Amino acid sequence: MVEISRLNEKEIYESHFEKVYKTAYFILKNEELAKDATHDTFIKAFKHLNKINQHARINTWITTIATRTAIDIYNKNKKQIAYEFKEENYLSKSDEFNVEIDELENYLDNIPPEQKQILILKYMEELTEKEIANLLSIKLGTVKSRIFRAKQKLYEQYTLGGENRVGE
Repeated sequence: MVEISRLNEKEIYESHFEKVYKTAYFILKNEELAKDATHDTFIKAFKHLNKINQHARINTWITTIATRTAIDIYNKNKKQIAYEFKEENYLSKSDEFNVEIDELENYLDNIPPEQKQILILKYMEELTEKEIANLLSIKLGTVKSRIFRAKQKLYEQYTLGGENRVGE
């Protein structure tokens, strides 16, 4: 086990804050809830830093905590989030993102957070299905079916032009 000092906590926070926030916002689509999820993520991570071994990828570990935390908050606030989805225009508030990413995010709004989590770990963190199953403590078949269903819903959204909710 690797001993991580308080100084390293500051470095970890500073180097991973933006990614944790974006991951939480990607799932929650609410700035305040994403801030809460980010805060909770780092509290959880720092409580368990002593459990990371030398070969662990801290970035992936923190992203997994962030997605789980955001999903927990999402599930606690479903009614509020659903109302805000209807009220928001789905355009990005940041000029940093191009149109294609905005369009993809619109499509991703319409898939369940558990499937969104799997896509983040698979395509953004570049983990294998087996690594995802181990990280989330779920069966490999569950990972594969979530990926399949998420891709299917994304494709349906794409063919519909993103205007209708799919699978409801």
